[in-house]
Amino acid sequence: MRSSHVLLMGAVLISVACAQDPVFKLHPRAATALMNAAAGGQVPVYFVMREQFGWDHWFPRMDRLGVEERRATVLRECTELAKRTQAETLALLEAARASGRCESLSANWLGNFVRCIAEPSVILDVAALSSVEEVWLDVAPLLSEVEDGSPMPFAPVGIGSAAIPTLAGNGPINTGADQVWSIGFNGTGVVVMNTDSGINAAHNDLVNRLWQNPGETPANGVDDDGNGKIDDVNGWNFGGNNASINDSGGHGTNTAGCLVADGTCNGTVYGQAPGAKVMTGMLSTESSQWAAIAYGIAEGAHCQTSSHSYKNNSAPNYKMHRQVGDTSLAAGLIRTNSTSNNGSLCTSTTSLNRRPFNISAPGCLPAPYIDPNQTLAGGKSGVIGVAAHDLANNLVSYSPCGPFAWHLSDLLAVNASYPQANWDPALHNDYPWTSGTQMALLKPDISAPTGTTTPSGSGTCGTTTFSGTSNATPVANGVMCLWKSANMSLTPEDIAMITHQTASSSGSVAGKENNHGAGSISALNGLRLALCVHRVDGQPAWAVNHQVNTNIDLQVDGVPNSVAVLGVGSSRIAGNSWGGVVGIGAPAFVLLTGTTDASGAMSMSIPIPASLTGLTLWTQGFVVDTTYFNSVLSSNVIGVTFVP
Repeated sequence: MRSSHVLLMGAVLISVACAQDPVFKLHPRAATALMNAAAGGQVPVYFVMREQFGWDHWFPRMDRLGVEERRATVLRECTELAKRTQAETLALLEAARASGRCESLSANWLGNFVRCIAEPSVILDVAALSSVEEVWLDVAPLLSEVEDGSPMPFAPVGIGSAAIPTLAGNGPINTGADQVWSIGFNGTGVVVMNTDSGINAAHNDLVNRLWQNPGETPANGVDDDGNGKIDDVNGWNFGGNNASINDSGGHGTNTAGCLVADGTCNGTVYGQAPGAKVMTGMLSTESSQWAAIAYGIAEGAHCQTSSHSYKNNSAPNYKMHRQVGDTSLAAGLIRTNSTSNNGSLCTSTTSLNRRPFNISAPGCLPAPYIDPNQTLAGGKSGVIGVAAHDLANNLVSYSPCGPFAWHLSDLLAVNASYPQANWDPALHNDYPWTSGTQMALLKPDISAPTGTTTPSGSGTCGTTTFSGTSNATPVANGVMCLWKSANMSLTPEDIAMITHQTASSSGSVAGKENNHGAGSISALNGLRLALCVHRVDGQPAWAVNHQVNTNIDLQVDGVPNSVAVLGVGSSRIAGNSWGGVVGIGAPAFVLLTGTTDASGAMSMSIPIPASLTGLTLWTQGFVVDTTYFNSVLSSNVIGVTFVP
């Protein structure tokens, strides 16, 4: 290591006078790792570029785009930004790799950062670039620290008939997924990225559910589709940087089974969405999670779930988690994440994982939908955090407690050593807690069952009883895959709204609250709303502000080729249960009657005069469904206020 760099690292401990020096871009753990590196040793880090696309770059522009157009737009604009801003960094690191001072080099367009393992002098040379904002240590945590569940052995069963499964396991029965299957939706057409510890690809309940990369020829040793990954047929190992995704521990197989296990073994279906395909992203470091999400977006995943989470005591990169959450939302990716099993620490006065940081990242991110009970309303983001209830629908004791405080002063009150430079005060101080005097962010968002049966990580037909929010999270995502298969145009905002508005309330108040979230996820109730979603200006929000002297866009989206109605009323009627209920108060008027198109959409655009400034109206959609429920389906109700 260069002596000048040693001196600079020493300065970290005694002065902030040289804040423009590259060493001050180092996260404290990265600085410590560089100082302690042996001669010729290398340190795993990632370099975050200074220039990033924030929330305002994407929204409200993305609200009016379809999900596939959103994906394409984000891919194009982010890859262009990464190519331009990462060029200097990659040039230095490529030169270092050629001389043996750098390895495992990869670039990430989603969070606009570059990962590598390099000698300290190389890291400091790159940190000196004006295009680099900060440098984080990138070590793999122990699986026990990030996995939010523990499998318990259960009696294995033999290989059964290949006939179509007719029985549901306890997980699908608890959520009502089996009732959705009987109506005709089992997840077919949906690809879900499971970012976890890998998968037992030989398990017979999973082997027919594996996503197949259409651009890759198996086992030919060639990067056929030119994405930089050789033989990524079913996914990728983002720790080993190879196509080996075998799950020796079983956790990733357990979560994949909760998603898609199809009953091939014995006729009992344990997965919520047994018609969906699972893409596997095998994880190691925190940044490998973001690499896997980027891969999922690029390769066409509709949903993504992870039961790996990062607790406050490990000083997660909250800024990057939220940055990735915003961008993945812009790309239209439907995401769930576990939220920790640290419920026992809620009342601690010493643990870094106590309230209001008991919810782990990225399940602590704001969801894509702001619930009306969230009266302290800040920004949205892209992750639905999942709590765990038992098979009797009681919240389990280890399920974590909310709220989560998106406010730097709250974080420093709990974790005084957290580096302030790695928090965005302009964008991420929107949900303060202030020692319990403010609401912060209600969390988790939804609860789903734990203690369900799922495929095991060894053998070809073994099962296990799974537990934790690790279990609940893929169960919830599997239900969302069912809704997505029923209406492929659903956005993450739609899914989050459906999740919140159709859950069975399980706490002490109606609707969303800390710990319980919005309640227990309901597959059947959610399906009714998924087949009749209403949006104003592209948003399924509880309330929308619309500017006068511009056209308002109203849409109902659900059952294809069906009679549909858009109406407006004078109030919101409480108690809509998505069984054909009118939720707008009298006097109510029909704005448009017509027929949904082949994709299920009917829309209208009308000018709003300035004379309506200050007025609030409530809009709703209806679909005459003669295909699935043989009834009139009603949508969510949106309060629209006309503003100057």
